[in-house]
Amino acid sequence: MQKTATPFGSWKSPVTTDLVLSESIGLSDALSSGSKLVWLEQRPSEGGRNALVSKINGRVEEVIPDQKWNARSRVHEYGGGSFTIAGDKIVFSAVEGPVYSVAQLASGAWDTPTQISPKSDVYRYADFAPHPTTPSLILAILEDHTIDEPSKVVNSLILLDSTSSTIHPIAAGTDFYSSPRWSPSGSQICWIQWAHPDMPWEGSELWVATYANKGVVAGSQRHLAGVKAGVESVSQPRWATIDGKETLVFLSDKTGFYELYHWSEGKQVELLTKPSGNDVGGPDWVFGQSTHASLSPSHWISTGPSGTLSLLSLSTLTSTLLPTPYASISSLTVLSPTSILVVASPSVAPQVLSILTLDLESNTVSEEIVKSSSGASVDKDFISKGENFAFKDKEGGEAYGVWYGPTNKRCVGVEGEKPPVVFSCHGGPTSAAKPGLSWIVQYFTSRGFAWVDVNYGGSTGFGRAYRKRLDKNWGIVDVQDTIAAVEHLVKEGKVDEKRVAITGGSAGGFTVLAALCAGDVFSAGTSSYGISDLNLLAGDTHKFESQYLFNLLGGTPSEVPKVYHDRSPIHHAASITAPLLILQGTEDRVVPPAQATKMADTIRGAGGKAELVMFEGEGHGFRKLESKKKAYETELRFYRETFGIEGEE
Repeated sequence: MQKTATPFGSWKSPVTTDLVLSESIGLSDALSSGSKLVWLEQRPSEGGRNALVSKINGRVEEVIPDQKWNARSRVHEYGGGSFTIAGDKIVFSAVEGPVYSVAQLASGAWDTPTQISPKSDVYRYADFAPHPTTPSLILAILEDHTIDEPSKVVNSLILLDSTSSTIHPIAAGTDFYSSPRWSPSGSQICWIQWAHPDMPWEGSELWVATYANKGVVAGSQRHLAGVKAGVESVSQPRWATIDGKETLVFLSDKTGFYELYHWSEGKQVELLTKPSGNDVGGPDWVFGQSTHASLSPSHWISTGPSGTLSLLSLSTLTSTLLPTPYASISSLTVLSPTSILVVASPSVAPQVLSILTLDLESNTVSEEIVKSSSGASVDKDFISKGENFAFKDKEGGEAYGVWYGPTNKRCVGVEGEKPPVVFSCHGGPTSAAKPGLSWIVQYFTSRGFAWVDVNYGGSTGFGRAYRKRLDKNWGIVDVQDTIAAVEHLVKEGKVDEKRVAITGGSAGGFTVLAALCAGDVFSAGTSSYGISDLNLLAGDTHKFESQYLFNLLGGTPSEVPKVYHDRSPIHHAASITAPLLILQGTEDRVVPPAQATKMADTIRGAGGKAELVMFEGEGHGFRKLESKKKAYETELRFYRETFGIEGEE
């Protein structure tokens, strides 16, 4: 088909908000037991609830179809690990807090959920692990909000007896716990713990204890690996039987990357003779992450770089990379010695839940898709494929990004014109953007915008040293790297330097505001529930993140008051000259609506342009379909108006 020369940003596209939102869901937390597969679907069309879905003997159905049920944990506020398979039942946390059990009837339908946790309106649970032979005994993380203040919320590791709805203490006394797991025999328990001011990816510890009589044997607790106070992080412990002995395999970043280790003869030993030099896992923002597992007595499997799988031989301690159809794999679960269940993102297709069959002779995989995250059908010639790229940061080191060029089956840019571009700053800020199909990206690229995901210093997936570039430097390194990315692509002639937008949400929104305060590199910006007052954030956040800022900014508000003041965009709003769009929820506790209003009013008062759009009933992040639709369409309209682009939608 002959393409028509049309101004960038004005192209007509089949990627509409109605198409991609009405048909889209999120996929996560896939587990298996025998022939039973269970996973979570995040559904914007149902108010953003988490629906439990199962596939048993080829039959897919909802476990709890009534929309009043939302299988979501609020431990650490971010949740994760909200369900498990316990024998013939599924045990899950409801968003309100209690734990429920649901059994499958003889007819194949699922029964009504029954509460199995003690009656309480202040307890929250997550990260469940049923005993290998007595599945009614379930390890879990308990978060007690009896006094609902960050410094007085209590976290502990407990045993939930689902037959009596009683809880029994396993470990307590430090600030946080995660990843409780039983040994294959059920005689030992392991877990991860850490304490303020560490986040789990900064300094955490792996512990183990002997189990007996719904508790642990006194004096049996042992610290195996990990060093607190920002020295070494450990993650994702897995029990295994190696050389006939029960042992632990886990991730540690002691050598600079999250590599695989195992506990052998009283010491921490790398599982590979030659380290991979890649992060096998990411930061534990949520419970239940799963990027490695025992495939068989002879092999271990993990995610590898760029969407590959790493197959590790336990006899030679060497690994082989297996190519897959994906740009990235977010989780894996072993089904058999030759098959795994993955949640993954292809380059030009929606996220999928798939079964991969492994051919260990040819080192190839074959795919069976169980569920796609979107039923939207768009010609692949409208889809832009993400390309990783590197650029020089201000100090001459490498920083990273993902480039998505303007792509449309029917349109091409006018000769001599360069495309407008949107630079996207991820949240966290300890997070990362990975290649793969994102409908919000395609919504813009199919209309003739370029899009760049910036993995500034502090992002994960590039090793500990790169992540720590942001220590004491939040609001500086992230801004500098984003500006460096702009300069790199302008120099390469890929984008129009006069039509450069910056967008981000939450911590990414903070980077947007800070970058707009820093100068005139950006000609437009969108801050979605962006943080503008660091003092307010430090004083009014939940327990998990209540001391997160201390490392990012170099101290507490009382220790470094000037840093908190000078890096808060709220105090420099009058210097913002680029048009700014602010998208804000009316029920946001992290960024109060009054703060967004003050930002907009200050900019307008100084003669700048600020548009504020409130989303009724939304908090820190938009969950409802209608909110997401309005946000996407408003942002597109804002850029077109700002850049003088005429478009049909």
